[in-house]
Amino acid sequence: MKQDYSYMMGNEFAIGTGPNKTSFKKGHIPWNKGMKGIHLSPETEFKKGGYPPTYCRVGTIRKRKHWRDKAVRYWIKIGDPKKWIFLSHYRWIQEYGPLIEGDIVHHLNGLSFDDRPENLIALPRKDKNRFYDRFSLKPMSDKIRAKYLERYIETWLDIEFKREEACHAI
Repeated sequence: MKQDYSYMMGNEFAIGTGPNKTSFKKGHIPWNKGMKGIHLSPETEFKKGGYPPTYCRVGTIRKRKHWRDKAVRYWIKIGDPKKWIFLSHYRWIQEYGPLIEGDIVHHLNGLSFDDRPENLIALPRKDKNRFYDRFSLKPMSDKIRAKYLERYIETWLDIEFKREEACHAI
């Protein structure tokens, strides 16, 4: 028994059969021929330079859950397109300069959304576990905090010194 494929007229299964009722006939001229650039509804069309409703300008701060540890953190947009960093890193860079290679920004009180500069300390990743016991965060003494801050103050002074030398050389 032969199956009826007439319902598939016009697609690949209907090869060899005639055109269906909705296909274009020879000599047909489309209604929009020669109308390049026609604007039927200009108020709803894409406008060059427009931004989508979800666009965030540089400097926007957003609260998100971090994908790795699910902690709530603030992020800041520092550039286009899609250049975001932790707000804690941004605040550290503003206060003390760029992070040293291999360092992380640690929150002294353990709250990942408390990004005040006095609550932040940058330390080598390998030293982070020193400040945790089995269940919680151990307090960091002022002496230890000063030791870690000293690394950045020295780096910052070196950068400033080099900058001054470059200005005097000109």
